[in-house]
Amino acid sequence: MPYIDYTYYTNTFKSTSITQEQFDRLAVRASDLVDMVTNYVLHGVAFEDFAQLIQDNVKKATAAQAEYMAMQGGETSVHGGSPSSVGIGNFNYQDSGEGQQVVSQFAINYLRPTGLLYRGVSVSDC
Repeated sequence: MPYIDYTYYTNTFKSTSITQEQFDRLAVRASDLVDMVTNYVLHGVAFEDFAQLIQDNVKKATAAQAEYMAMQGGETSVHGGSPSSVGIGNFNYQDSGEGQQVVSQFAINYLRPTGLLYRGVSVSDC
């Protein structure tokens, strides 16, 4: 389930203009990527139970990721799909595909102050 809706994306985040149909696809992928980079900490927990800062920044990160994917060509920016080699007559172009960033740096920056990117080990007093 996406962390944001189209109204949030267009009216609150005021992001790059895309259609509702494009948004519906991208919001699911963007939310999936937020879950991946946060190691699924948000998954299975009521979103409203998190502090307001976390809720706000997760929404901003999701919107930033959806915007990034829209600007990079849609879902293919995450899944690939661009040709690695193209030739027309004597002209050839080959792209190794390496170095393409899947997650928006803005999304990471929004998540940084939330503590959701922490990968350390917790110790309890059991």
